Amino acid sequence: MSAENNTKNEGNKTMNEHEMIEVRPVVDILESGDGLKIVFEVPGANSKTVDVEVDNGILSVKADSVLTKGGYPVRFARAFQLSDAVDVEGITAKTCDGLLTLHLPKSVRATVHKIAVQ
Repeated sequence: MSAENNTKNEGNKTMNEHEMIEVRPVVDILESGDGLKIVFEVPGANSKTVDVEVDNGILSVKADSVLTKGGYPVRFARAFQLSDAVDVEGITAKTCDGLLTLHLPKSVRATVHKIAVQ
């Protein structure tokens, strides 16, 4: 390939200079009494380059990094199917030191309700 067209052949895929290398980040999932904590390793990303959304019960995370691989920018991306036990409206996200931390609280339906017997 010529240097003029700025393309690179990786396997059978031709990429141009505006494409990104997509990488699955390392993830830790911790469960507590009030929900889940998911920690993503996203070095080189920050709150302005991270996108977190839930659509039809799928939690999607994309984080554009300043890191490169083979001369191409890196995008960390991961998706998870959520259960009804997660309060989607209460999900929070925070970035710090190359980590993205999500807190997924349990929905009211997922908490234990003690029923008084008379």
